[in-house]
Amino acid sequence: MKPVFRTLLCVPMGLILWTGCVKEEESAETKPETQQVQPADSVWTVSIQAVREESPETKGLAIGEGDAEGTTEKLRSVWKANEQVLVYLGTDCIGTLTATPNASDAHKATLSGTVTAAGITPGVTRLTLLTPRQNWDYTGQVGRLLLLDDPNNQGNKNRSIEKKYHYTMAQNVLVTEASTNGDKSTLTTEDAGFANQQSIYRLSFRFQKDGVGDKFAIEAKRVRITAAGGGLVRSRSLDGTSVTGPVSVILDNPTVEPFFVALRNQNTTEAEALHFQVMDQEVVTYYGSKTVPAQYKPNGTFVSMKNATLTRRLGFLPGSESVDTVL
Repeated sequence: MKPVFRTLLCVPMGLILWTGCVKEEESAETKPETQQVQPADSVWTVSIQAVREESPETKGLAIGEGDAEGTTEKLRSVWKANEQVLVYLGTDCIGTLTATPNASDAHKATLSGTVTAAGITPGVTRLTLLTPRQNWDYTGQVGRLLLLDDPNNQGNKNRSIEKKYHYTMAQNVLVTEASTNGDKSTLTTEDAGFANQQSIYRLSFRFQKDGVGDKFAIEAKRVRITAAGGGLVRSRSLDGTSVTGPVSVILDNPTVEPFFVALRNQNTTEAEALHFQVMDQEVVTYYGSKTVPAQYKPNGTFVSMKNATLTRRLGFLPGSESVDTVL
């Protein structure tokens, strides 16, 4: 069966930051507002109005209404209650905001919280916003897509892609204005577009010896994925530095059903093979590859590879601790 490829949706953000810091006012004659520099270590109360617009990217995860995870052709773009959004000034995290979705339209949300700024200059200062967590890490995945998929679905114990691996980021968000009204100070920024930092793959596997004859479903327990070019990202820093290598998925229970993995690849422009090593409950290991066409390589793509065919397998002879045989 040929893989089915679908593209995710994006969430640009319009950002208005209201602040509750008290500071001395300076006259426009002595210090133009566009040159105003806020003092270091000012604590600001922040509220950001977030609105989704049409784009090939997504923020938040939800399958199409009425669909099942194994068959859906799209992921809807929504905000979830209590999503965490980190705010960076340079590479310093200056605060965390919490999402409250609009009651009538989950494509909209208010992001609120406080930040501690080390100096803000309107017209110069640019912010970075990142979800869902500060540790940018793709290791430790268990194949779960949504928060409710994980039996450990409470708080930080949740291991789903939605909770831990669906990174989205808005970069170079310019602070455009600073104004004061009584004891309240207001920061206004330009709109911020959140872009996905990885793609989401839906996987399941079949075995066909040497690519000939009957095929049967593999009950996968552990899957190790490598890219032909070696560019799968295991962890990444905000400055763009990445650690690359194989990405593994360890499922809670062996299954022939589709599961999910978030993959960031440094190669986002050229066709490339992904190599799979799949181990089942009986410790039989299957090997094979599947090429991802160039048009499906950009971050933010939903790639369905159900029933990908693997053509080699390696097992162990009963009662032997050191001898293996190719089946």
